[in-house]
Amino acid sequence: MDMAGGAPARRPFNWRDALGKLEIATLSLLVLVPLLTTLMPGSVLVPIASMALFVVGVWCLFRWLRRGVRHAIWRLRNRLLLSYVFIAVVPVLLLGVLGLLGAWAISGQVAVYLVTQEFQQDLDALRGSATAMIRSTADPTGPPPARIVNFLSARFPGIEILLTTGNKPILRVPDDSTLSHPTDETVEITSAVLKDGLLYSGVHLHSQEGQVTFLVPIRKKYLQSLIPNLGEITLVDFITNAVDGRRQMHLHEDTNGKVNEILSTRAIAPAVNFFDFQVLWGMPIGVYVWDQPKQEGKAVLGVHTRISQVFRVIFSQKADWDQPWLINVFYAIAIAFLLVEIIALIIGISMTRTMTRAVHFLYESTQRVQAGDFSYRIPVKGNDQLANLGQSYNMMAENLDRLLKVAKEKERLQADLDIAKEVQEQLYPRTVPNVEGLQITALLNPAKSVSGDYYDYQKFNDHHCAIALGDVAGKGISAALLMANIQSALRAQIRTVQETGGEICTATVVSHLNKHLAANTTTEKYATFFFSVYDERTGELVATNAGHLPPILLRGNEVLRLDVNGMVVGVFPFAKYDSSRITLEKGDILILYTDGITEPENEYDEMFGEDRLIETVQRAANKPNEEILREVFDAVNQWTFAPDSADDMTMMIIRRV
Repeated sequence: MDMAGGAPARRPFNWRDALGKLEIATLSLLVLVPLLTTLMPGSVLVPIASMALFVVGVWCLFRWLRRGVRHAIWRLRNRLLLSYVFIAVVPVLLLGVLGLLGAWAISGQVAVYLVTQEFQQDLDALRGSATAMIRSTADPTGPPPARIVNFLSARFPGIEILLTTGNKPILRVPDDSTLSHPTDETVEITSAVLKDGLLYSGVHLHSQEGQVTFLVPIRKKYLQSLIPNLGEITLVDFITNAVDGRRQMHLHEDTNGKVNEILSTRAIAPAVNFFDFQVLWGMPIGVYVWDQPKQEGKAVLGVHTRISQVFRVIFSQKADWDQPWLINVFYAIAIAFLLVEIIALIIGISMTRTMTRAVHFLYESTQRVQAGDFSYRIPVKGNDQLANLGQSYNMMAENLDRLLKVAKEKERLQADLDIAKEVQEQLYPRTVPNVEGLQITALLNPAKSVSGDYYDYQKFNDHHCAIALGDVAGKGISAALLMANIQSALRAQIRTVQETGGEICTATVVSHLNKHLAANTTTEKYATFFFSVYDERTGELVATNAGHLPPILLRGNEVLRLDVNGMVVGVFPFAKYDSSRITLEKGDILILYTDGITEPENEYDEMFGEDRLIETVQRAANKPNEEILREVFDAVNQWTFAPDSADDMTMMIIRRV
């Protein structure tokens, strides 16, 4: 990396890093295939090397695609096009190569088969003539041997004929021929014959009437005449075992030729097109060795031609096939296939463009969303799945924009709730007043950020302490605001008493509080309220219960419930309230609570209830107040199995010590 902060320095190009063994093999085959095509046009090495080049080239291309072209196929369009190449183009190329190889192999096999059949037909004709000639010696009514000789001489120029009865020759063609019967008189011959180093097509038959031998010299002209216009046809020595070593096989016109030499390529027609490959094919045939009949020789009947020549010969032999008409049909089919391929290509490009266009817009939209811009919408065209995807994305972006606004508003409200919670926490008493012979402990668990429950305790003179507990209808902000209103009104009345030095009447305080709430709130906004004053000199508790749950007094094993002295506050301004008095004895436990403690339900719709509350407190009565409160709250939570409480939970324990 440049120390100045620029781009990293470019490394010098290294051929060893760019070219591996596979790349070197590919380049070598690229050079080898043209050389083989030029120097050895009919060699079987040409298609083998071409196939190897194709396989190695595809492998090399795959490696280069993985190594250096990954950035080029990052876009979906390029990936789809590359997929089309592997799905459509590569199989078509493979089928084309397979078709060419198949045509090449079939053409060679068919060419050799045609030549072999023609050669065998000539041998069959010679055998038939030999059979007829033998019969003519015993049947005077049959065709004379001279007539058969004329026929054979016209069809097979240079034929040598020997006809004998017993051991005496009666016919020799030509007259100066030195032809004699094979050393083994019992053998019958219908094959190629090697005699004096030259090749013949020979027939030798013997019967009771006599023996006949035909030898037809195999010349270039004769081989070419087997299948005219097919290409170069030749017989090549394959292997001939003999006592005195390897035999030499030659055609009659090439007595000085070399073993296995292909005679000529002048009969090869020019290529019709690029795919009109040369075909060099052969088939081994048996060769009868004249002077050593026990030894079997082998020769290769070879054909050097082209694919087009083989098909031309095949179709020209069918009288009902018109070759120009066939070519025109082939061209029409090829043009039709080309048109279909072009149409398929256009359709594929159109569909690819549709998909990549949709993906491009989706990608651009995600980038804008990532940057915080939710106003961008994808252009939607058509009525397919991609169009529905675009519509769904637009709806999602719109919903996200709306949800983001709602989330921002919720964050603002949550911030306001956090502030309200901090303010509300300041409204609750911060310290417990020091009341002689009395322990007061309270715990509040709000259902939301702020609570509608209210508790308070305040010592307003040397011997009296005011204790209050309330539950505002509802939850949340409205309940919290009403709770704050109750707290301020109650504190104001207590402060007035402190300033005047008088006594507090609980019924009067609750009545004033009721009128205050009724005048400043609607009828559906009300609260249950319990207010009491404790005298530490006498242990007497004077209380007014305005519709709140009756406090529970535990005195040993006895359970007492305090009276309810009136209706809820805030509904009827002229409601009347009374007071009740009770003296707390040593060891008494007074439980003040809201409905959030007793009314939670379990999965069977059963409420926790006062009885379970009493059992829980009695079970932990000897423990400190804080532990009693913790066990009660844990018992309620286990009863409901809910992570969050559905209602505000508030409880106060007053213990006389």
